[in-house]
Amino acid sequence: MILLFFIIPLSAIGQSGDPIKDDASDDTITLPPVVVEAERIKKKPRHTFKGSTFRNAIGTGGDPLRLLNQLPSVGVLNDFAGILSVRGGGPEDNLYYFDRLPLGYPYHLYGIVSTVNAEVIQNVEVYPGGYGAEFGSDSQAVIDIYSRSITDTRLGGKLNSNLVYSQAFLEGNIGKRGYWYAFGRRSYMGPLFELLPSLVKVEEDLVTQVPSFWSYQGKAVYQLTKNHRLVVNTIAADDSAEFRLGPDEVSDSDLRGPLKSENPFDSQGIHLYSGKEKTFRSVVSLTRSFSRRALKYGDGYFYGNTDSVYSLRGDLQYWVKFPKTLIESGFDLSYLPSSLNSIGARPLEEGDWDYDFRLKAQGEKVHTVTSKALHRLEGYLQATQDLISSRYAALYATIGMRANYFNLIDSFSLQPRGLLGLTLGPEQTNGVGLSFLPIDLRFMFGNYVQNPRLFQVALGNENPEIAPSLARHYVVAIEKRLTSETKVEVAGYYKNLSDMITFNLSKKRYENLKTGSVKGVEVSLEHEIGEAFRGWVAYSYTVSKRQDSPHEKERDFMFGTPHVLTINLNSTFESWEFGANWQYKSGVLYTTLEGREEYINPFTKNQTWLPIWGVQKRTAPYHRLDLRVHYSFIRLDNLKGGFTFELWNAYNRRNILQVRYGEHFTKEVPIAQLPIVPFFAFTLELRM
Repeated sequence: MILLFFIIPLSAIGQSGDPIKDDASDDTITLPPVVVEAERIKKKPRHTFKGSTFRNAIGTGGDPLRLLNQLPSVGVLNDFAGILSVRGGGPEDNLYYFDRLPLGYPYHLYGIVSTVNAEVIQNVEVYPGGYGAEFGSDSQAVIDIYSRSITDTRLGGKLNSNLVYSQAFLEGNIGKRGYWYAFGRRSYMGPLFELLPSLVKVEEDLVTQVPSFWSYQGKAVYQLTKNHRLVVNTIAADDSAEFRLGPDEVSDSDLRGPLKSENPFDSQGIHLYSGKEKTFRSVVSLTRSFSRRALKYGDGYFYGNTDSVYSLRGDLQYWVKFPKTLIESGFDLSYLPSSLNSIGARPLEEGDWDYDFRLKAQGEKVHTVTSKALHRLEGYLQATQDLISSRYAALYATIGMRANYFNLIDSFSLQPRGLLGLTLGPEQTNGVGLSFLPIDLRFMFGNYVQNPRLFQVALGNENPEIAPSLARHYVVAIEKRLTSETKVEVAGYYKNLSDMITFNLSKKRYENLKTGSVKGVEVSLEHEIGEAFRGWVAYSYTVSKRQDSPHEKERDFMFGTPHVLTINLNSTFESWEFGANWQYKSGVLYTTLEGREEYINPFTKNQTWLPIWGVQKRTAPYHRLDLRVHYSFIRLDNLKGGFTFELWNAYNRRNILQVRYGEHFTKEVPIAQLPIVPFFAFTLELRM
């Protein structure tokens, strides 16, 4: 399979490297305003990627979020689905923000390309667990994405075209006080799907409507005064596809036929940023978001839900005494009108080994149509204090509380969270040679509540008594900069999961039956020599368990990956850039097939087969090498051009995507992931 990537940036008319001025006072105004955080206060449980790291990432095709799976204990499910599993958790545990807007989903078609544009990303912060009270409920991990708010050109842009999609990007300044950008993308995958049967073995009639997607995003920034900045932004995306499921995909005849999905979302917001150096920083946001999920299955099954969220959110950081004492507080008032329409179907969930989503009563499909006007009220208060500060030791602590009320189940919760940090040893001023001090240790804990969704209350036999799920996180982390170029981090974590919501097949309703636990350790080593070299090694070991009910045995979590090892190397030499990324991880978890038994439907009298499941096991380990070479063949003052070649899965490893069971459950059939894939890109940038 060959992917061709072609980028042509538009001319940038003029340059504006001068600082933006306030015409009224002639004071220098910088976008964005100063973030008043002391160095020690910055040491929160998070990983930060800069935008340049994403744009040069190996094996991603320039896709910004694909790089996240190189973090320890963060992984994608497979080569096709970019859905993230963070520290042994599921996709539903993750919360995504883009410039304070809720991001409906991070990837088109579960992993082809992300829904955000890499060109404008300033940085991405990943909070894998144990984070403070500043983030809301209904999540255990947060991916917070920020786009830039300034450019050095008055007008510029890029065009991008490949075998899967085309996209356009424009940006510029608003006089001397503001900035804007606009981005749009649309797919045209017809030619690719015509080519696929000649490259890999696929069923020609599996795809009945070629998958398609589009997305756009935009942002405008205007500096009102030296201390106040106004931002308006929007992001939207839509995915649709239709497949034909045959006997190889599903065994029951009423599940065969078309599988059609549509998943649009859009978000808009207006934000007021304010700040005064060493005193305070605040953000007030008014946002609106909409999402719809529609799935049509087989013989007339349908599941659809629409959710809107109107939110007023505010966050404040106030220095009582800089840099010793910081107070953080905030609120989120949300109105969530939601509707649900189901014809005998429910969403699939982790643990549904036979992929049976049907809802029936006396052999008939259960119809559910309902709407609710939901409200969620959240607030938090958090304080960080330097307790001891001397040349040889520093002790600091953060303690916070988040309160949440959700009217769907009339639930109120308090979620305590905290951090205790210790820095041992004096700062090394010269940065020469290996040093064992200082060393930073952090101990974190937190309670994280996840409220039920409308479908979990209403589908099947209605259950208004359902309760929120609760996760308790305990994390210890050590960070050490061995030299000025080398940094090592080690973290251990434990998560206790209780009252998790799952569908009770016998009672035909959702209940708080599932429990679980996660424990693991992660190690990362990073070495960087200016712009010439960057190396990264990350390893994690995670044990993620679930117990579906008190009467069932504990099992391995379907999305869990015990061993993950990543090695990433990047080097620059004059006009050349070289990179390599190798990843090893445990194989895919599946349930073995021991046999089958005959079943005759008492209502339809149709004969079918039921599987007899064996034990859980994993396929052979996954490993893959990606290589990258970039050559800048034009390097002039106002013109730059380059050629990039990447080779994904360079030694053509046959990694297993999943195990199917054949028609009527007769045999286990392993399905492979990506073969070796060459990837080409050409870039040309002109500035005037």
